[in-house]
Amino acid sequence: MAWTQAELTEIEKAYKSGVKKVKFKDRETEFRDLDEMKQIIREAQQELSGNKRKPWRYLQYDRAYQR
Repeated sequence: MAWTQAELTEIEKAYKSGVKKVKFKDRETEFRDLDEMKQIIREAQQELSGNKRKPWRYLQYDRAYQR
């Protein structure tokens, strides 16, 4: 989704006040919980800042040779 700064500001206001329902110009969104809102805020901030890198994940494995 393409986020605008106004939408991000509205979600942040709702999050800070503990409200899970946000109304934009032509639609209304109700989030499941505040953790979901926090994740959406992070994604919108990354998109608006132009930083779309995802965090690194390190895999570990063991060859587990059996003789």
